[in-house]
Amino acid sequence: MKCPLCGNEAPRSGACPSCDAAAAGGSAAEARPHVVVLGAGLAGLSAAARLVKRGCRVTVVEADDHVGGLAASFTIRTQWGEFDYDNGPHRFHTTDTHVKEEAMRLVGHDIVWAQRQSRIYLYGRFFHYPLRGGNVLRSLPPLVLVKAFLDYLAVKVRNLVAPRPDSNFENWVVNRFGRKLYDVFFGTYTEKTWGIPCNRISADWAAQRISLLSLWDTVKKTLFPSRDGDVPRTLVSKFFYPRRGGIGELCRQYANEIRAAGSEVLLSTPALRLLHADGKVSGVVVGGASGERTLAATRIISTIPCTNLARLLAPAAPAEVLHSVNSLKHRSMIFVYMILNRPTVTPDHWIYLPEQTLTTHRLSEFKNFSADSAPADKTLLCAEITCDYDDAEWRMSDAALQATVVKDMGRLGLIKESEILQTFSRRERYAYPIYDLEYRAHRDLVLQHIASIGGLITTGRQGLFKYNNMDHSVGMGLAAADNLLGTGDDHTGVAAGQEYFG
Repeated sequence: MKCPLCGNEAPRSGACPSCDAAAAGGSAAEARPHVVVLGAGLAGLSAAARLVKRGCRVTVVEADDHVGGLAASFTIRTQWGEFDYDNGPHRFHTTDTHVKEEAMRLVGHDIVWAQRQSRIYLYGRFFHYPLRGGNVLRSLPPLVLVKAFLDYLAVKVRNLVAPRPDSNFENWVVNRFGRKLYDVFFGTYTEKTWGIPCNRISADWAAQRISLLSLWDTVKKTLFPSRDGDVPRTLVSKFFYPRRGGIGELCRQYANEIRAAGSEVLLSTPALRLLHADGKVSGVVVGGASGERTLAATRIISTIPCTNLARLLAPAAPAEVLHSVNSLKHRSMIFVYMILNRPTVTPDHWIYLPEQTLTTHRLSEFKNFSADSAPADKTLLCAEITCDYDDAEWRMSDAALQATVVKDMGRLGLIKESEILQTFSRRERYAYPIYDLEYRAHRDLVLQHIASIGGLITTGRQGLFKYNNMDHSVGMGLAAADNLLGTGDDHTGVAAGQEYFG
């Protein structure tokens, strides 16, 4: 059989001798297959690193001035010391041994292990998340608790007689938890995060993000955890985190490896047009400080939003594909960072704030991920605000954002405005792919058209319009590289099942 990269004869299984010779600096080194990777997030960089090891010459192009995408991290140097912070908080854990080995290879030399602690703020009280039976029983107002169990019993009886179809997120959750628990723990927070009613959100969201299927399942698996290690992903508590540099160290190490092998990671280099002819890719036009240039390539892996990729196609995609592109939406995110004149605020990694009267929807404190991420006597708090791109909240100044967040913190009794030393913010346009009721048909049409172009693979969270976790992005990138090499499992199958989410 022929190697899908270099075209030379290769064994049916195993590495291609010509590509291996190129990787080792042999006579074929100058003719190494060239692959362009769009996007320097976890999926793009893991794919690029795998290809480099297999003898390819890779050019990664990234529109931002840093690597990492949604998993990027930064360090701010101030008069009070250095603070590491993420583009929103992340924890890395996985059940995939291969992906875990990959992550440990990158940053395992200097990590800390942490036990996840998350809470939900409701009714003026904090509830552990994932839910703990005793905490729920003690903290929920008695009338709410009674109503929750009565609703749960009622929905179980109703489902025996006239089951309601799982036609949207609201129905899916109510069918399994009852109306009251849906209202308390699911509906309000989900609508706040997504900005649309829950009956307009696909049931796919619930099936992929809520691994405990009923109230009884929640109580049973919380109070009587499995002894055989079969723990739902939502209940996994142990995770690792880089001691310094934030979770973005994963991507920075990938970029270092790629460059050390003689390939390129080009920053501040947006893709402008993706060229194709006769059903195959031929190159990509990129921008940058020196103007436009064309990178010739017959193999491209894209991890940028599939909607943007479809818009870059030249010749353009058919009208029906572009209609689906315009029908797919993303929810945006603002991160408001506050350097505080105190050692710590809470012991939590995340605090979820579902109440509609609060603009902030989640809080994180990076010092709880790694004590070395901030000076001993200071801390950095991150407040997340979901919004729509270019709406009023998106355009708010740092001063206005600080005032909004401080008002929320005052209601929670967590910090005082006098404790804030410095405030700054970051914005992510493509934070959440919106799973509305029509998203699947539109997404599938877009992905089918992209797949029809030879030599072009789209993958990763953005490339597949899929809300997955960090380890899945690594797995997708590695699998996409293997697929380009003619081996491995289908990269689109990563994170395709319920067991991958939560």
